[in-house]
Amino acid sequence: MVRHNETLARVELFRSLTPDEIARLDTRCIWRRADAKEWILDYQEEGTDVFFLVSGVVRVMIRAISGRETILRDINAGAFFGELAAIDGQTRSAGIFAITEATIAKMSAPTFLETVTAHPDVCLQLLRLVTGQVRMLANRVNEFTTLAVRDRLYLELLRLSRPDRDDARRAIVSPPPGHADLAGRISTRREAVTKELSALEREGLLSKSRGALVLLDVPRLMAMIDEDKDLSELRRDA
Repeated sequence: MVRHNETLARVELFRSLTPDEIARLDTRCIWRRADAKEWILDYQEEGTDVFFLVSGVVRVMIRAISGRETILRDINAGAFFGELAAIDGQTRSAGIFAITEATIAKMSAPTFLETVTAHPDVCLQLLRLVTGQVRMLANRVNEFTTLAVRDRLYLELLRLSRPDRDDARRAIVSPPPGHADLAGRISTRREAVTKELSALEREGLLSKSRGALVLLDVPRLMAMIDEDKDLSELRRDA
């Protein structure tokens, strides 16, 4: 019996499907719970199933041979993962780690491809999602290869932040990520993150409060990133 919370109606990809079509898809999935800190998929694992996240948060990660882990992005409820293997039949391009407890629907590749090809809106959304991921990865590669650690950290803090309603120059990162978490997001060591965060505090650009990091001058941070980019381009042209 399908529980009331085990439905793909919560998945944005299927927004154009009727309730009856959703109900039929629900019965073609295998539903499971994942515990927090559980690996759901491993990097280069075999398998072509697609996974739909109905509740919880999971993280997309790559673990290098050296043991260093790079965080690519977090996936929230209503999204999905595993679609690349379903499309090309290759091994998993990244690992998936549960940040919180999660409710997940596993759908076979044939069912997924049948649904995508039968519904133009679903197909269009999938294409847009894959395109967005390609652009995001291209930007990340560009950052990793052209920017210093401190600039990568500034950009990541800005991505994680939300505007401060009381001050247009400020932004808030809440909950504050750990130093190891930030290091994984920008492909560096935790010690380097600690050093750069301390430097930001000394320069009056960052403050710590209970449950948040506060970026005190967002325009200045963005200007610093642009200045470093310009210097980097000058060195390459010299």
